[in-house]
Amino acid sequence: MPVVRIARMALLGAVLYVAQVALAFLPNVELVSLLLICYTMVFGKDAFLCAAVFVLCELLQWGFGVWWLSYLYVWPLLVLAALLLRGALGEEFLVWAVVSGVFGLCFGALFAVAYLPVGPAYAVTYWVSGLPFDVWHAVCNFTLMLVLGKPVYRLLVRLAGI
Repeated sequence: MPVVRIARMALLGAVLYVAQVALAFLPNVELVSLLLICYTMVFGKDAFLCAAVFVLCELLQWGFGVWWLSYLYVWPLLVLAALLLRGALGEEFLVWAVVSGVFGLCFGALFAVAYLPVGPAYAVTYWVSGLPFDVWHAVCNFTLMLVLGKPVYRLLVRLAGI
């Protein structure tokens, strides 16, 4: 893998981390979903590397916990979904906003999967108790993608020289 490509993915992963930390004071408002979708649209499967850098940075800051296990599959799952949809959706940012919103709505359920070994009842309780936050997460993801998706995508295309 060329050094420029490695450096690009590391830098974009660090941007994910900085964006997460910058908005950490706002519950369930994050730019990671928006950025990962845009990264996937522009850089394809390299977005998995960006997600890995992000998850590693989160681990280094916050330490190991069940939440981190969830991050290991939740963010790559979003990249996979975006990879599968990018050919069909193209630059339809209203539809991408819906995808991002649905991801925000499903985030708690996806996150609760890591709690299944504790017990299915615990995982379901964890998920249900967080539903109001998931709804807020969905609204914020939808709005952020609708407003910022196209400009961020175009900026990435320009920076990538595509």
